[in-house]
Amino acid sequence: MKAATDAVAAAVNTKFPLDEVLGAELSRLISISSSVVKRHGILLEKAFVEALQASGRFEVLHNPVIPITAAADGLLGSNTAESLARLNLRYDQPVVRSVNHDLIVIDTAAGWAGAYSVKRGGGDMGPRLRKPLERDVASVRLLLRAYLRDQGYSTIDVTTSACIDWFGAAGLPPHLTVQGPDVDAHFGVPVIPTVERMTRHLREELHRAIPDLLLPLIQKFETLPPVRTVPAQEAAEAACERQDEASVRRLVEAIFPIGPDAIRLPARTRNTR
Repeated sequence: MKAATDAVAAAVNTKFPLDEVLGAELSRLISISSSVVKRHGILLEKAFVEALQASGRFEVLHNPVIPITAAADGLLGSNTAESLARLNLRYDQPVVRSVNHDLIVIDTAAGWAGAYSVKRGGGDMGPRLRKPLERDVASVRLLLRAYLRDQGYSTIDVTTSACIDWFGAAGLPPHLTVQGPDVDAHFGVPVIPTVERMTRHLREELHRAIPDLLLPLIQKFETLPPVRTVPAQEAAEAACERQDEASVRRLVEAIFPIGPDAIRLPARTRNTR
């Protein structure tokens, strides 16, 4: 709850670039709201960590850096998801890169562990972001058992990895995804209530800040000149022009040949009125 309150306060106190089209007041309102939405993704991680640790069942590693070997990367492109699920690799080849994962959840009594990337999932990530993430999650799954044994978790035999798609719109493949409504069943402990309380508190804190953001915007709107109404005669003339344009368009689209006088006729008719 405190982290949610601090997130809104930080967004309100941030100086954002001015968008010349929106203007200072509207630009600030939109920027702060967008910032709070982005900060919600980070708060989701915190809520998951707190809920899982509070259950008393799991140890949770937050933001561990997991080395990825060339062998793991090489297997991803030449094997099916079913084949990869049966593999556990060792660190017996050079490390070519590292993955900063959101959390690793460890159940030492069950000999199980899972690595998770937490995504807000408010919209489709698109292939540019989704493909590297899928690669990271799949490669971590291959090496998670060896990584944890190097960290002293020698009893871990069953490992998995996934993205937690909280709102469910990230567009990730099902075999690498745990949907938001399925989180409690997946872990076997209540996580959703903690996340929902945090989200509700974040929304309330943002809504409390909105009146102070709206007041300058409303005052700005009140200084705008009134919308100019079109006099009846101008409206009638505009309607005639549209009718003439429609007549010309019909002539242009006609099957039979037409001469120039037929096209100029509507204009002459308009001038004589």
